[in-house]
Amino acid sequence: MSDHPREPDVLGVASGVNFAITESPDLDEMLSVVARRVAEAVGVWECNIYEYRPESGALIATALWSPELTACDREWLGTEYSVAQRPSYELLLRERVAREFQVDDPSLGTTDAETMRRWGELSVLSVPLVFQGDVIGALSLVEKRAPRRFSPDDLRLLETLAVPAAAAVHNARMFRREAEQNRRLQALLVASRAMNSTIRLDELLATMVRAAREALDTAEAAINTYDPASDSVTIVAYDPRDPEPGWEQHLGRTYRLIDFPADRGMLLGGEIVEERVSDPDLDERNRQWMIENGEKAFLNVPLIYEGEPMGLLVFIETEKERHFTREERTLAAALGEQAAAAIHRARLFEQTERQNRQLGLLLESTRAISTSVELDEVLAIVARTTAEALGAEQCQIQEYDAVANTVTPVAFWQRYTERPEPDSMHKTFSLADEPEERAFLEAKAVVQQLFSDSDLADTTRTIMEKYGDLSYLNVPLVFGDQSFGVMVLVETRVERLWSDEEIALARALGEQAAVAIEHARLYRRVQDQAITDGLTGLFNHRYFYERLEQEIARARRYGTPVSLLMLDIDDFKAFNDRHGHLAGDAVLREMANVLGSELRAKLDIAARYGGEEFAIILPNTPMAVVAETQMEMDLAGKLTKAGDVDAPPAPGHRHGAEEVAERVRRRVGGTRFTGSDGKRLTRLTMSIGVAVFPYKTSTPEDLVGNADAALYKAKRAGKDRVETYG
Repeated sequence: MSDHPREPDVLGVASGVNFAITESPDLDEMLSVVARRVAEAVGVWECNIYEYRPESGALIATALWSPELTACDREWLGTEYSVAQRPSYELLLRERVAREFQVDDPSLGTTDAETMRRWGELSVLSVPLVFQGDVIGALSLVEKRAPRRFSPDDLRLLETLAVPAAAAVHNARMFRREAEQNRRLQALLVASRAMNSTIRLDELLATMVRAAREALDTAEAAINTYDPASDSVTIVAYDPRDPEPGWEQHLGRTYRLIDFPADRGMLLGGEIVEERVSDPDLDERNRQWMIENGEKAFLNVPLIYEGEPMGLLVFIETEKERHFTREERTLAAALGEQAAAAIHRARLFEQTERQNRQLGLLLESTRAISTSVELDEVLAIVARTTAEALGAEQCQIQEYDAVANTVTPVAFWQRYTERPEPDSMHKTFSLADEPEERAFLEAKAVVQQLFSDSDLADTTRTIMEKYGDLSYLNVPLVFGDQSFGVMVLVETRVERLWSDEEIALARALGEQAAVAIEHARLYRRVQDQAITDGLTGLFNHRYFYERLEQEIARARRYGTPVSLLMLDIDDFKAFNDRHGHLAGDAVLREMANVLGSELRAKLDIAARYGGEEFAIILPNTPMAVVAETQMEMDLAGKLTKAGDVDAPPAPGHRHGAEEVAERVRRRVGGTRFTGSDGKRLTRLTMSIGVAVFPYKTSTPEDLVGNADAALYKAKRAGKDRVETYG
């Protein structure tokens, strides 16, 4: 500079600096005042004050004054530099001697020269700040307007002012440490109180992570719990300093450690680890993660309880890189110990609750099996209780038919209702092309399957891709030495490995499901025997009347017709006399098959009425020749009380009951039945009478009487024909 300010009053400046130190209530303001007074005293453009932390070898930009501060200047405050990155300052602090730097000095190191050019610095004079024999920082005068050669008087003045400046930095450090200590004590107190409270684990960890973040004054903090079974961590608590809308979405996120091996190393290594995005040895996967999320520095604290890893307490800086002090790491470790203890205690409590819940669900499942014979109802309960007991997302039960070599999904339950029920439910699938599943069912062994398994069968992988499934636990349903099927537990959000304890519980519930299937099959067999004709396999006389009453009640409620066919084999007594009763029984069995082939499965009802006489109920089917049917039907529907039956009947036969009767008659006439010689040579015919409700009838007995009358009419008219009533 061509013009220098006049020589200042050294004692006056020093007095002003001391006054700023003792009177300013704000630490940042105090250091800024010191920087301003020093800059003005020497007549330079800028004055910087650095704090030195020997334990981390870092210089921290603590105060800055310039007559024209820029946004970049303000952002620079708080920046940390490793002294290894600033050779000039490393020498300054080591030798404790003032140093002058000129940007065009050839002896200036490349790093320092580039830094000066980047900030527009032409000349710098720096002195170490020493307090009670310890180097605690540096004071730098910066000239950006024109190169300046600092005089001996400038240097003496700066060295003089460095004494109160060092005291100011020392005081700021002491105040800061006292504030940090208060924050630590407050954080530990909050954590201790939370530990002794009765709040839930999520509330406890939320309280602890907030106290931890405030104690270290970081931008964010999170607690991640570790699941060794799935080798993953889940964010269970998260606290940002400046919450943004939707920040809660971080909670519950799960990350596989196979994707973050460095995190697994930190977790299992048990040592606190600092990560900064500029660290040359930072794991590249973690560096990419930090860049994508705008994170500058991490302090990772493993949560260990009695040698067992529980998770990670993570402190996050998003604005600037940061070196954490020894005191901060010590506090973080103490908070980590409390968080680990809290997680351990909560897991013990959850384990007890889970066992109690599992026992309750097991009891519920047992009661369902012992009190209900409805297979669908029982298996639905078993599927739900199994999924809830094991915390699975879905449970599907498949019934196995060893003779037919098929499986049929018969029950399904899922925790999240937004997913639709699989389209495979109640469909029967052949195992002819899936020998692996047949082998599994026959082996009666529990099998776990993960989507990432390299040896996963192609058919299984295709199914998992179709439904977005990641994990299966296949539990055989075994009772005695018989395999009844498989119970499949499904996870879609994370790959999961079930523990031995969980597998044992699943096997026990699977055995209950097998018992339920066996009991339901036995009940179904007994029930079928009670309502089925033993010779033909059709419904018997008693069940025929029960179903006829039900269908008439349904017709009354919904205003729909019910047609009845009464059928009689023509001249069957003569056939019996000629061929014998064994051949007659064979004909009756074949006749039942013929009738069944012409009717709608599970809709029309065929019964053996007695001897060689049969009956067929056709729900929701009119008789075409009766024009008044619809009018009387409407009247009957209006007179009916609601609640007789639950579901409306399915659509009936389009062309009426007469067309069905004619089709049956022709089919019987075209069939060759087995004679006494065992050959299919005998031709038989059938007469059929047709009546419809509510035409001239109000009771089941009336309808049967009308159909019988029509049958008698067909017999008198020459047999092998269909006649209608009305």
